[in-house]
Amino acid sequence: MQSRFFFVALSLFIGLANGFADLPKVGLKPVWKGLETTRPLWLETAPDGTGRLFCLEQGGAIIILPKDKNTANPKREEFFDISNRKPWLENEEGLLGMAFHPKFAANGKFYVYYSQQKPKRSVVSEFTVAESNQNRVDMKSERILLEFPQPYWNHNGGVMVFGPDGKLYVASGDGGKANDPHDNAQNLTNLLGKIFRIDVDGRTGELAYGIPEDNPFVGRS
Repeated sequence: MQSRFFFVALSLFIGLANGFADLPKVGLKPVWKGLETTRPLWLETAPDGTGRLFCLEQGGAIIILPKDKNTANPKREEFFDISNRKPWLENEEGLLGMAFHPKFAANGKFYVYYSQQKPKRSVVSEFTVAESNQNRVDMKSERILLEFPQPYWNHNGGVMVFGPDGKLYVASGDGGKANDPHDNAQNLTNLLGKIFRIDVDGRTGELAYGIPEDNPFVGRS
């Protein structure tokens, strides 16, 4: 029995070793040397054919990165900034997520997920780029889609992506502390510990967004 186990283990090790040998070598290469960033969390490209690359910072800004990654003395170009609202005070709060509308090239709309205080909460909002400058956001264009309480400063979620169905998917986080002590993720009566799927182009009742008709939790949450 022991010899058979040894043979199986040896075969597995050899197989893994051969597999690793086939993997391409990867490494780190510094880019945008000298560019000042504050707690960068996310990189995103806009679906508009411009090739622009956007960097989200936890402190509240989104900057456009220079197209030339090796440019000397790269300049900081701000696309979006809510740092005056102080979304990040401690730990895992802040500006946590962003996503461009699939038709961003035509409508200029994009979405952010950020923290606010008094009361402590997460906010999902829509913004539109300025008509006069496609590299700046019209900060007066904010349309709040969702707000929900966050009891603590950690596990605040924030990932946002558009699916192939054109709907916006948002991860809210379970609300914090360790091991979800309030069982928020298992509680259908609150929005913590969930993934939302919303129609940003529609409206359901008085909501600022549409609820897809095939949502299995309609009437249960």
